[in-house]
Amino acid sequence: MRHGENVRHTRILGGNMRRLLRVALVLAALGALLLAAREGLRWYARGPWVQREADRLAALAEIRPGMTVAEIGAGQGRLAVLVARRLGPAGRLYATELGAENLAALRRAASAGGVEMVVLEAGEHSANLAADCCDVVFMRRVYHHLSDPEPIVRGLYAALRPGGRLAVIDMLSPRLAFWGRHGIAAETVVPRVVSAGFQLENRVNWWSPIDYCLVFRKPAQRGL
Repeated sequence: MRHGENVRHTRILGGNMRRLLRVALVLAALGALLLAAREGLRWYARGPWVQREADRLAALAEIRPGMTVAEIGAGQGRLAVLVARRLGPAGRLYATELGAENLAALRRAASAGGVEMVVLEAGEHSANLAADCCDVVFMRRVYHHLSDPEPIVRGLYAALRPGGRLAVIDMLSPRLAFWGRHGIAAETVVPRVVSAGFQLENRVNWWSPIDYCLVFRKPAQRGL
């Protein structure tokens, strides 16, 4: 009898060990995927893909030399610097961010990149852009961070000249077993922005494997 119990306990212990091993392997695989994703994003930020994104954005939003353009939530300024170079000496680029540290980082990026950039501190409910100051405004992976997007979008509408464009690049991550989705669906963004008076001009669903790009336009004349 005792021998049979020992065998049963041994089998139970062996089964538990196998299950634990499978769980450990799954966790190790997930950890490796997350590490690879993080390194991939770092490479993306340093590599030629940022230049390619600037080129695609310029083509889609029709950014040309001499224009006035603003990036909302410009981060470390990598994309802002590349767009500023396209505008030339007759153009102007505004870059907005929150907090003194981020603003200082944008100034350093402009200096290192050899471009002129007007750095503005944004508020919680406003980008702090003057009315009718811009031909194009864009934001990259910023909209889903906005706690109150409605007044900000209304402010961007006012900041754009008639016929100006607003480009919203954002994301919605895949649904994973252990994590919720991060970002915001394009279907949520579009009606919110349109309600401010914009017209949806273009939509690129596959801007990157997880990003989309929406281009809205302020009517050239009120009511058109």
